[in-house]
Amino acid sequence: MRTPVLSPPHRSISPPARASAFTLLELLVVIAIIGILAALLLPALSRAKAQAQSAGCKHQLRQIGLAFNMYVSDSRRYPPGIDDSTDQVWAERLYPEAPFSWTNSSWHCPAYIANKGIVKGLRLPKRLFLTSYSYNAFGIALGNNAPDPPGYSRNPRLGLGWRPKFAASEPQVLAPSEMFTVGDSRVFPATPDSGIVGFLTMDAYHMFHDEKAPLHGQGYNVLFADGHVALVKRRDYLFLPRTARNWNRDNQPHSEAWAPTNLWVVQQ
Repeated sequence: MRTPVLSPPHRSISPPARASAFTLLELLVVIAIIGILAALLLPALSRAKAQAQSAGCKHQLRQIGLAFNMYVSDSRRYPPGIDDSTDQVWAERLYPEAPFSWTNSSWHCPAYIANKGIVKGLRLPKRLFLTSYSYNAFGIALGNNAPDPPGYSRNPRLGLGWRPKFAASEPQVLAPSEMFTVGDSRVFPATPDSGIVGFLTMDAYHMFHDEKAPLHGQGYNVLFADGHVALVKRRDYLFLPRTARNWNRDNQPHSEAWAPTNLWVVQQ
C-alpha cells in the first residue's frame, strides 16, 4: 500500500497592509466642519465678552455711585462739572471716597478701554476732557459747546450744574431714583488710525455725524442719583418725549428747553 505523499500546507500571501491616512476629500470635510463650528461659536464668544464688559462697566458705575453719594451726603450738594478756579472736574471731587483717579484706566468702562478709548485732559483754547463716563451737568438743555438754535435759551440749569455756583443742592433733585447722573459717554472716532473718544458731559442731542454705536449693544449704562445702575436703551435715552424728565433735576420734561427736532438723535 502506497503511503500518500502529503503536500506542505498552503499559505496564503496577503498584500502588505497600507498605512491609514486621510484622503483629500476627508480633510476638506474636517476643515469645513471646523469652520462651521467656529462660525457658530464666535458670535457666542463675542456676546459673552460684551456681557462681561457691560457687567464690569455697571460694577464700576456702582463704585462711582457710592463715592458720589458719600460726597453729596457730606457736602449737601452735587459736584459741579468743572471748577475753573482749581481746574478740577466732577470726578476729581470724588477722590476722598473713590479708589482711583479718573485718568487711571481701571476707573473706566472696560469696553471703552478695549476699543482704544483715549483718556486725557487737553489744554486747548478751552479745556477738553476725553473720558468713558460723562456727567449730567446741563440736563436736557444743550451744553456749552453746542450752537445756539434761533429762539433757544442756553443752559436753563436743569442738570446737576456745570460751575460750582450752579451745582444742584441735594433737595433740588426731586426724584433721585429717576435722575441721570453719570453714564457711558457717546463715543466718536478720534482719528482714522487711533481709538475712540468720549466727552465729559452728557448730551442728548447731535454732536457729530460720525458717532459710533453704543459700547453696550443697544444702549448706555447709566448711574442714577439714588445709586442704582441700569442699561437705558438708545431709543429711549436720546428720545426726549420718553426720557426728558430723567435729565432734569426737578423731574419735569421742560419741553420749552428742548432743541429743535432736527438736532434730535432719535426722531421717534
